Amino acid sequence: MGVMPHSGQSLHYPSDIADVFLAREAARARSQGLVALTTRPSDPYPTPPKPVLSQLVETMFFASLSTEEGRLNPVGIVFSDSFDPFELERPAWELVRFAVPMKFDVEHISRLSSTCEWTRSFLVVTRRAESLEIVGIATPHSRQFLDIDILIRVLSPKPGIVAVYRGTSEVVRYERGVIRFPPPAPLRGKHRPQLDSIEQAVLKEHASPPILGVRQFIERIVLDMVRLGHGGLLAILAPGEDPQPVIRESKRIEPPLELGSAIFEMYEAQMVAHSDDQHRFSFVNGELEERPETQDEAHNSFLAEKATRRVSRLLAQIARLTAVDGAVVMSHEFNVLAFGVKLSPSNDFKQLEVFTVNQDLGLDESWPLGLRGTRHRAAAVFAAEHPERLSVIVSQDGDAATFQQVESKVVHWPLGTPLVGDEE
Repeated sequence: MGVMPHSGQSLHYPSDIADVFLAREAARARSQGLVALTTRPSDPYPTPPKPVLSQLVETMFFASLSTEEGRLNPVGIVFSDSFDPFELERPAWELVRFAVPMKFDVEHISRLSSTCEWTRSFLVVTRRAESLEIVGIATPHSRQFLDIDILIRVLSPKPGIVAVYRGTSEVVRYERGVIRFPPPAPLRGKHRPQLDSIEQAVLKEHASPPILGVRQFIERIVLDMVRLGHGGLLAILAPGEDPQPVIRESKRIEPPLELGSAIFEMYEAQMVAHSDDQHRFSFVNGELEERPETQDEAHNSFLAEKATRRVSRLLAQIARLTAVDGAVVMSHEFNVLAFGVKLSPSNDFKQLEVFTVNQDLGLDESWPLGLRGTRHRAAAVFAAEHPERLSVIVSQDGDAATFQQVESKVVHWPLGTPLVGDEE
């Protein structure tokens, strides 16, 4: 296959995007000590062969350029070799299945694009013999604690742009004639001190396990902001910082929306319910058996669902608050203190140097803050004024990013297009 191309390198399309995706999948498998994903017969979600992946990408590319009733609609597909992931005893997907499958082509994708809610539901594509078919519409929902989603998705957010995902994580995208890689997720330690600190403040003793993290909740808010289409700004204060100089006479919320404590209570309730689930299963004579829920276990499950719904409502409300011009200001403990806050970008941005992160987590690429609008300038200056602050911005065109200090430098860290796999 040769050397993997670097981000921004011009490539022949679309076969190379399939090559790059497969190369990155193989590298991921090697890093985990696994054999190639395409050769594991026991893999319930195998990576499709290159001809299939190339067809998925190419068809979605041309579908992104096609109009339906004069409109260009963003659309995404989720691919599976079978219906198995949608027919589990406790499926993590809600499937609307078509009685008669449709041909996977540009015409049908364009016609069906309006039936999906962008980034929340997807057309389901499966393979029959040598052909691909659209067999339904799927929406991820109520994913159980510790469940994972690794189905391949191909998204076309804008004309001429195609992104390939493994589950909710973007692997590679084609845009403006080049193949680009998503920025790496902020790691622990020096690359994400603000997120580590917020997690400690919010999750307390549960902040260490890698499966837990506040980034997913920021992404949930960002996703709703992208859907609303207005753009917006979240400004998260440093630990113990007095909010008064920032919010001044803004639209203060009293009492604050306590998102942080709601997240903590949700995790504790989910872990109790998950522990109950584990104890309900046992092996008897070599077979897995499940006993009925006790009254206490049913109550614990109810409390976990109730806490999860509360967090979802708060996240959606915060996204709606960003529709008001100005920033939503949050404490370091994830309490929402005010909205519509006018952060003063001042003229400091003219002297402010901002960097963007590259694939190697390097900070040597200068980011042109002076060419961006007032919202970006305010977000960058806000992060520059205190090393433990974090700002999260969504542009009207859907681009999302954070501004934070890393190694004493103000860094613009793109988030890409976040997808949520735990929907109600």
